[in-house]
Amino acid sequence: MTFINRTFGLGLAAFGALAAPALAQNFTMSTGLGQPHMWTAWHMEPFAAAMEEKTGGEVTFTKFYGGELAGVGRSLDSLQTGVIDIASPLLAPYHEGRFPLSDVTQLPTYGTDSPMVTRAFQALLDSDVELADGKTFYEYEITDKNIRVWALGATGPYSISTTEKVLAEPADFTGTPLRAGSALHTIVLENLGATPVTLPGPQAYEALSRKTIDGIIISISDWPSYSIQELLRHSIVNLSIGHWESYLAISDQAWNEMSEENRKLFDETAREIALTNADKWVENGVSVQETSEADDGGSFVSINDLSQEMQDHIAEAGRQTWVDWIEKTEAAGHPARATARLYAELIQAEGGSLPEGVAEYLAE
Repeated sequence: MTFINRTFGLGLAAFGALAAPALAQNFTMSTGLGQPHMWTAWHMEPFAAAMEEKTGGEVTFTKFYGGELAGVGRSLDSLQTGVIDIASPLLAPYHEGRFPLSDVTQLPTYGTDSPMVTRAFQALLDSDVELADGKTFYEYEITDKNIRVWALGATGPYSISTTEKVLAEPADFTGTPLRAGSALHTIVLENLGATPVTLPGPQAYEALSRKTIDGIIISISDWPSYSIQELLRHSIVNLSIGHWESYLAISDQAWNEMSEENRKLFDETAREIALTNADKWVENGVSVQETSEADDGGSFVSINDLSQEMQDHIAEAGRQTWVDWIEKTEAAGHPARATARLYAELIQAEGGSLPEGVAEYLAE
């Protein structure tokens, strides 16, 4: 809910008193994540601080953490009912069926990093390319939900990491229980031959500790968010099992209560903080990997150093994942092929690459 305080300056002409701001607004900002998470510490917090500074205190925020007001998967309903004004972040993949196209950044790629994906996803949101029924990506995914959104800083590339088992050849995947954090990750793991175990991030530590799972698909820079850096020993890197992207979201009601100038500052700040957040994902990934190698015996093997058979197996799983996601989403009535084609163009323009065979499939 939004609290609006109007402070009227009581001018004393003799003393030339200064008038207070005509309209001060305090918005309720919520995250389902803990305060150490990269999207809390390095997106939500700096965004709020920057907006308060830029508006001279006209816009302030009351912040709630760890799902105190709106848990993971409840942000959209909470925005629409006025329980919160801003979700930072709104995790679209946890809102089953509500954002059918927003998983597109989780499709496997090569040579991508957080800043590249952040720019590509924001460009997807800004695109005027019509995908279906005369609607752009933003119009299809967002407009009818009574919210406004911007890209977060995308996570680092999702890698394959295990506690004890070394994944060196295709057969090593067979039946291996690995954590999937989304429906698209489930598709990837099935195509690799592993056994997907769907778990939210906060449950990963216990599952790895109890050996319920042998490993996980996750961004290395996100390990400290879930305290799993001391458990994981073997990682395959220099590929991307996609990047997790999602939204900074504000309700239309809260948006409309801001002045035009403050709305412009909100838009400007959202774009700026997303990119600084993306840089932090990169920085943290390097730091976590270096610490793991030095202190915990972590091993990080480039996919390029694996056998050709293993490289081909992972590449084919990546290609098939694009096909499976597109065809499954199209069968549900959504323009997945047009979305994937546009995203592929945007990510390639950033310097990323697609698994072999994907470009040919998209061109059909």
